[in-house]
Amino acid sequence: MVVKDMTFRKLDRKWFLLENSKDIKKINRLFHLKKSKYPILTFAYIDHEEGISLRILGPIEVVNKELFLNEKLISKRLDIIRYSEMENLELSLVPDAIIKKIKYTIDVIDEMNGYYTNKEVVKTRENVKLDNDRDLIMPDNIKFLALGEDKKREFLTGRIDGYDEETGYYIVSILEKPKLDFGIKVMDKVILKYVDRPNYQGLALVKKFCSEDIK
Repeated sequence: MVVKDMTFRKLDRKWFLLENSKDIKKINRLFHLKKSKYPILTFAYIDHEEGISLRILGPIEVVNKELFLNEKLISKRLDIIRYSEMENLELSLVPDAIIKKIKYTIDVIDEMNGYYTNKEVVKTRENVKLDNDRDLIMPDNIKFLALGEDKKREFLTGRIDGYDEETGYYIVSILEKPKLDFGIKVMDKVILKYVDRPNYQGLALVKKFCSEDIK
């Protein structure tokens, strides 16, 4: 399936093969790999600030009937490609049962887990109620409603940085300058809460964040 036809949940923390010859040539050229025709193993993940991304791991090698990744290629950290470079790639899902049989994939998993240390943010990605207001490429970026004292409304974009399950509060960094005066500016942290009312369903601004808001 082509990346641009897949949701972030179908991609997130999954292994894929690049098997299309054009895609393989593109990656070989991009990362100065030897001109191999073999399928290339990749790992899709979400970077909190960069969005959907793909780590290129190189071809799967077979020696004495054992499967393994080239350890030198892993240590070289063939760099990451972002969505703009991967959206037209055709990916084939590799089942976890097969991945477990390939040597050195566990090392990759341990390293990529570093992108998932904020458990609160990871948890919010499971909330399908937010999907209509998510950025399709950067799923932690979300639109929300700000309502002024004079009832003037404005929709803004922020990045989810935390979540408190007890209060239902989302901690969000402002990513764009408001046109109206809500007493907030770019990169301020604010508290949002999901509201479900007849005239609006989605995240709404509660107030500017201070550390006392989350116990």
